[in-house]
Amino acid sequence: MANASIPAAGESSPDVLVIGGGVIGASIAFELAGRGLSITLLERAPGLGRGCSGGNLGLLCPGHSTPLATPESLKLGFRYLLDPAGPLYLRPRARLLPWLARYVASCRPSHAERNVRAMRELSTMSLARHATLAEEGHETSFEQRGILTVCETDAGLESLHSEADANRRAGLNVDVLDGREARQLEPALAPHVCGAAFYRDEAHCDGHRFVAAMAQAAESRGARLRTSVELIALHRRNGRIHAVETTEGTLRSGSIVLAAGAWTARLAATAQVFVPVEGGKGYHVELALRGGEPQIPALFVESRIAATPLAGRIRLGGTLELAGLDLTVSQPRVDAIVRAAYRAFPGLIGREPTNVWRGLRPCSPDGVPIIGQAAEVENLILATGHTHMGLALAPITGQLVAEILGGDLPSYDLDPIAPTRFTPLVG
Repeated sequence: MANASIPAAGESSPDVLVIGGGVIGASIAFELAGRGLSITLLERAPGLGRGCSGGNLGLLCPGHSTPLATPESLKLGFRYLLDPAGPLYLRPRARLLPWLARYVASCRPSHAERNVRAMRELSTMSLARHATLAEEGHETSFEQRGILTVCETDAGLESLHSEADANRRAGLNVDVLDGREARQLEPALAPHVCGAAFYRDEAHCDGHRFVAAMAQAAESRGARLRTSVELIALHRRNGRIHAVETTEGTLRSGSIVLAAGAWTARLAATAQVFVPVEGGKGYHVELALRGGEPQIPALFVESRIAATPLAGRIRLGGTLELAGLDLTVSQPRVDAIVRAAYRAFPGLIGREPTNVWRGLRPCSPDGVPIIGQAAEVENLILATGHTHMGLALAPITGQLVAEILGGDLPSYDLDPIAPTRFTPLVG
């Protein structure tokens, strides 16, 4: 995937230009190239998957796909709003207010129920596609060990039962375990654990390996992947993007797919396109394997952290900090993740982090992805706003974008994820 210059004016231009080389962009390039289209993918970093795509927790989890905006999340937000070490932190700033207004509106029960259903259905479809990709021989590191949701208090146990019942009614395969049964399944759990829900069909994979596999497959299908090329502006005229200005010159393309994660809103604005996506900073901490660590990925109800066993290390992560595009590291947040992991898995106590990472998740106000044609721009497709579910939803996103550009009947109703559900606030 060596870098090369972008075609100059008069040279061959791609059918589709994909902006963003994370899990979403790589999946889109793979699907579009499979349809015989000429594809060029641009990534601003020196390599693919350098942002949240490579740093996420790797969970492929329909049973844990609740969107950001729910009545329960709103209550949690008020509880931890200004706690720098809490699971949800908001850095006050004026430009965040319109996003917050939409978020609060999306937390209304009727809106939240529709969005929960959409996320669960999309995640289920995408999980099946992840499994198919692995079966086809793509080395995405897909492993289907199941995922545990663990509670450490009686209040957490009540919440766990409620969520498991709802997911069971929706057709998901889930077993509710008491504390003893949970420790039998995962011996690394602490003695005080009250219970767990085991989603046996769920899976996980390494985001870096997924991106690498999709990129390699896209290239084998003829896609051109270009790193260290940054988009400067999208130039719009007569309802179309007619030119794409980059750090390596200007490019023209039949269609443009903007899949630039937390930077999508800023880039779309250069074409007067409104995209309400905020950067939500997340963290992970990695510990080396020494034996006795968890073997099944687990999420914890009370601490809001997760633990994922990956090749050669255990990855711990969680929290959401709405801080724009700021990438500074908050040591209190890192420490809080480690303390919660020590409490949940006593065998990890004393292990020092071998890697600390932070990245910006693209957060839509309702926590549901923004996928589809941009309003009033016929050749611009948006694919962003996946929040913490980018890797989980990457295959279905690639499929839907390919269907949109191909004029096919979409595999899923686009209304809940359409960009047109958001319009700029007036006044």
